Amino acid sequence: MDRQILYRPGFKREDTAAEAVVIHCSDHRFQNSFRDFLTEWLRLRSYSLLAVPGGGHALSLEQFLPKFAKIALQNISFLVKRGQPRKIILIGHDDCLFFKEQAQFFFLETDLNQKQVANLRKARQLIQERFPRLPVELYFADSSPDGSVQFVEIE
Repeated sequence: MDRQILYRPGFKREDTAAEAVVIHCSDHRFQNSFRDFLTEWLRLRSYSLLAVPGGGHALSLEQFLPKFAKIALQNISFLVKRGQPRKIILIGHDDCLFFKEQAQFFFLETDLNQKQVANLRKARQLIQERFPRLPVELYFADSSPDGSVQFVEIE
């Protein structure tokens, strides 16, 4: 088969274990900020990424969106088994369109961001039950009126 090489990255394939499995929302508005946070602040060099609408929120919606939650958990299980990461990272963000449209109605907190944080904590609990040897870190990306994004750690 003849094929023309279109691009050759400056990186080689890494055949080592992933440092982390990262789950975050696929919202295009936050992708550059997520990537910068992961590589510049957390200093991750190698991670397996699961970017889906709502990110980690999908995991704790098994009663409301069971197929969505099941597929998310299957994907995480695969990434943990194959990548052998040292930790799992969940990142939420403000103004999450998936959460606003699909999930916010199932939580009692009055503030949307508080609902998201509560849901991410529930997702962490579910992951820890499934993968007890892996620590789970939670972060939240909050944007300012000027569009800049700040990350905070969720305890």
